[in-house]
Amino acid sequence: MNKKHLVTQAHNLIEARHNNPLTVREQKIVLTMASMIEPNDEDFKDYRISIREFSAMLGLEGKTKYTEVKEISKELMSKTIEIPQEDGGWLLVHWISSAKYVKGEGILELSFSPKLKPYMLQLRDHFTSYRLSNVLSLNSTYSIRLYELMKKWQKTGKWEKSIEDLKLQFGIPEDSYKRYNHFKTRVLLRAVEEVNEKTDLFIKIREIKKGRSVEKIEFIIRYSPKKEIRVPNLENNSESVEESRRLDELRAQMNELAEGYQFDTAFFAQLHQGASLIWRDDAEQELEFLIRYVNEEKSVKNPLGFIKSKITSAWEIHEAGGRITFADLQPVKERWAGREEKLPDWFTSKDEPVEPSESNPELAKEKEKLLKKLAEKKKRP
Repeated sequence: MNKKHLVTQAHNLIEARHNNPLTVREQKIVLTMASMIEPNDEDFKDYRISIREFSAMLGLEGKTKYTEVKEISKELMSKTIEIPQEDGGWLLVHWISSAKYVKGEGILELSFSPKLKPYMLQLRDHFTSYRLSNVLSLNSTYSIRLYELMKKWQKTGKWEKSIEDLKLQFGIPEDSYKRYNHFKTRVLLRAVEEVNEKTDLFIKIREIKKGRSVEKIEFIIRYSPKKEIRVPNLENNSESVEESRRLDELRAQMNELAEGYQFDTAFFAQLHQGASLIWRDDAEQELEFLIRYVNEEKSVKNPLGFIKSKITSAWEIHEAGGRITFADLQPVKERWAGREEKLPDWFTSKDEPVEPSESNPELAKEKEKLLKKLAEKKKRP
């Protein structure tokens, strides 16, 4: 099991009602299984979790007993989920179809229900991805559900939901937390606090009232890529992560933000190296600013070419001793006669990459160093 793996689920699955909710232990098992699915898998497999990892992940103390693993598995197999359908209907399905304990190997083999295939396999659009480490760090079932829902709406930056619908998605029984203040203090605020403390998101809430009663909650969602993510120590791996792996993780995060385009490994490595030379510790934040601008600016027809051209222009300004930032850029979704947004001249060039008219010897040296470094990374096993 690799806690760096991505969990990917269709939006319908994220938005499903948890009428028979998973416990926090069961959620971690299901999401760990989901993280083992490869993007090109056409069918589910038997997902294998070692008993050692199983015990550490669930916080089981001492030597895990065969009967304990069996009871947890039996309870997990009884849990169902209600998934909304496009035609207005619903699908009620078990999460797990089988569980097998391989005693001689100390392995637990679990299988997803086949009916979940459309929501977890071969997803091309309308899906949400996040790193497994973010949910393994959480200790509340409500925190995990809140994190998943917020991840789905991260790109829009906000989401609102009625109190009653939110309770259904959290899996709260109808006769529990009838008073809003109890739901707010015992469930909602605690979940928000834990997500803010332990994951890559920062959330604020705003109450929407009808008369004197709170009818809906609006969530304000911000992505915090530099926030430390504390995870259980499931493996005896070194704390230091190779730079290439860290870059892959960052690329996955930026691909989550990107709308209608994706960065491949080589292209993103070039962008990141250039951004790092210009902005150093702020490189990731500047890339995020630029991606968000491109997502919303309707005049951009070639997102990847546009982004590369702006990093190239920023490098030239940096070389000339200038300081720039993408932080203040605001998209103009509709253009009209009259007042228009004032953008820097260097930012308003066409969408394709533009090479400098005269070669810069220092820039050439830096490029050569970066290409050599990238080539060395590719040779590593």
